[in-house]
Amino acid sequence: MGTAERPRGRGDLRAVGTVAFVGCGRMGAPMARRLLAAGAGVVAYDVDEHALAAVAEAGARAAASPRDAAGGAAFAVTMLPDPAVVERAARGPDGLLAGLGDGALWLEMSSSSPATTKALAAAAAGRGAALLDAPVSGGVTGADAGTLTIMLGGPVALVDRARPLLEELGSTLVHVGGAPGDGDAAKTINNMLSATNLAAAAEALAMGIRAGLDPGRLVDCVDGGTGASHAMREKVGGQVLTGRFGSRFTLGQYLKDLGIARGLADDHRVPTPVNGAAHAVWMEHAARGHADDDHTRLVALLLADAGIELEPGRTRERT
Repeated sequence: MGTAERPRGRGDLRAVGTVAFVGCGRMGAPMARRLLAAGAGVVAYDVDEHALAAVAEAGARAAASPRDAAGGAAFAVTMLPDPAVVERAARGPDGLLAGLGDGALWLEMSSSSPATTKALAAAAAGRGAALLDAPVSGGVTGADAGTLTIMLGGPVALVDRARPLLEELGSTLVHVGGAPGDGDAAKTINNMLSATNLAAAAEALAMGIRAGLDPGRLVDCVDGGTGASHAMREKVGGQVLTGRFGSRFTLGQYLKDLGIARGLADDHRVPTPVNGAAHAVWMEHAARGHADDDHTRLVALLLADAGIELEPGRTRERT
């Protein structure tokens, strides 16, 4: 999508100043393109040269490092896979922190850990900059359409300052708390529920198929009942039974989020046996070599464990 093809948006970003964008992968690339299409000047960086070239083709200036991207930028956005990658991009002589100028605002939009985000916020403040915790939910489809839910942790003044960018990227902005890390805590809880619900939906689907129920009709029944969930409706019904497996979010990425959830629960002394059981299920299938599979394929893997072979449009028990 080039800058001439402006997607649905809410404002004109030509006056916001330069935006450094670090992380141009599945989520970051469509988000950066939306900012470009709204008129923002984007300076991008990614370790993957192909990903960076694709965003540059849409109108961004390619930077040589996170520090280079952040130099002179009014805003910085990071959209990276996990806390360790965020740390590597932020710290060191070529890191984002080294390039942040006095008064810059960093939107940390990765699915990271609260502890990591708190530490980076303190480091940004030490340079006269500020960090707004702003992880997202909605997947690649939401990133493309600008309909992400953005979970914000930080002072109201920072939320208001970032609002023009946030409203180009998301349709639902939820200010969950006044401190960095609050957004990450909310995102972690969201993804813990999402991953746990999908594992439970897979077990329910296997039970229904074994009992002789039509899987599509079972999804419709559950969707109209008290057991309704996004996992059953959108993932089982929309991805698994159609054979698409095209959410563009991997099994390994969900396992990472479940691990962060376990750490958050431990930090706050909350027993989470259900999360522990879900974590074990996802861990087992990642260990079998499926970490890079689309995460919705977990359902097919769990069905296979039950001796059920899933085919697009129909299912049958293996003989």
